[in-house]
Amino acid sequence: MNAQPTGIGDCVEVLPGYSFKTHAKHEPSGSHQVILGKHLLAPSPPTPGYRYYPEHELRFTPKGKMDNYLVKAGDVLLVSRGVRNQAVLVKSVPKKTIASATFYLLRARDGVDSAYLAWFLNQTPTQSRIREVRTGAGTPIIQRKLFMDIVIPLPSYEDQRKIARIGEYMAKERILREALMERTLELHRSIGRQLIRDLASISGE
Repeated sequence: MNAQPTGIGDCVEVLPGYSFKTHAKHEPSGSHQVILGKHLLAPSPPTPGYRYYPEHELRFTPKGKMDNYLVKAGDVLLVSRGVRNQAVLVKSVPKKTIASATFYLLRARDGVDSAYLAWFLNQTPTQSRIREVRTGAGTPIIQRKLFMDIVIPLPSYEDQRKIARIGEYMAKERILREALMERTLELHRSIGRQLIRDLASISGE
């Protein structure tokens, strides 16, 4: 498989998230939906990528133009602050949705598959490179210019799609295994509680 070394800045447009002066407050009649970091927590049932759910509703009415902050399906959200710099493919969002300053909004250029990009950014070697371009003693933040200079392999679009599909299958398998393990643990805890009740009942006779 051939791949062309390409700077991230040549693969995607890297846009900042919207910065609130204070914390975001819900306005029921607000014109725009906001995506916060907590919205990336797995829904039930969990699935790869970000999808809007009603419990995510957080609306407000911004001042000024929002064109550069609007999020759409196919974009990638990269957590730009903190030490867990997860990249998430946006699957579905309402119209007029924006991302908070927690994120960089990555919009793929021609010939780049967004799902491949999200997959590659989440791989261990890439995460190591991202750690190298974080700065800040308190809450680390990814330096946008340095992030854009990171070079990644870019295979043909068809191969990108194949890799992305494999990555999604693996993510789904992992999610199912984790859910199965959690259910198994809960079953074991339930059995344990029942055994203790049975023992208490026997000893009380």
